[in-house]
Amino acid sequence: MEIVYLSRRNLLTLLSKLNRKANGEDTQCALIKGDTKHPKYPQSMKSIMVVVLEDDEYYTERNAGTVHQADEAAIKGM
Repeated sequence: MEIVYLSRRNLLTLLSKLNRKANGEDTQCALIKGDTKHPKYPQSMKSIMVVVLEDDEYYTERNAGTVHQADEAAIKGM
């Protein structure tokens, strides 16, 4: 299994990119990670692109899976 580490800053940046795209700005909604040398959290692959999509773009063929109820409440509160 490959591992990529995303910080809160990474996640907030990706959410910002989704919001900017929704507002009509040009963004690929992606981060490219290549941090294989971090002393505690080195990712396991040389590089990876993380792309985010709105739920209605992604969940076209199936419903979203279940998540912890506290997380589901937080998602609905956004």
